[in-house]
Amino acid sequence: MSKRKERLNAINLLYRHFVLNHDLTITRQEAFDFSQSITTIEESNNFEQLLKYFDEIIILINQNLAEDWNFERLSNFHKATLVYSTYEIKYLAVPRAVVINEALEILKRYGELTELNYINKVLDQI
Repeated sequence: MSKRKERLNAINLLYRHFVLNHDLTITRQEAFDFSQSITTIEESNNFEQLLKYFDEIIILINQNLAEDWNFERLSNFHKATLVYSTYEIKYLAVPRAVVINEALEILKRYGELTELNYINKVLDQI
């Protein structure tokens, strides 16, 4: 499976989490109930670790948003993409430039057609 597909799987699970306003226990269970979502041991381990640091990641994103913005104001797909991208930068040590490029490509392809500069700025500051 390609890295982009793994990213999309994780982002889709996070998107579902935000849309349905689930707690992390339900999100964790859904990750393993939907066989198409988590398919490898590495993905499983990564998603477990992401959920472990979930609250810290959101705090980090909030700290890097513009003063008049907060995480809750973002669209659900932007939230999901920022959470996974922040996780990749901070905990998987994926090069920042790679993560930013992938996040912007995914948002352009699947996300809302809105201003994306702030995504680039937030991830560049993580």
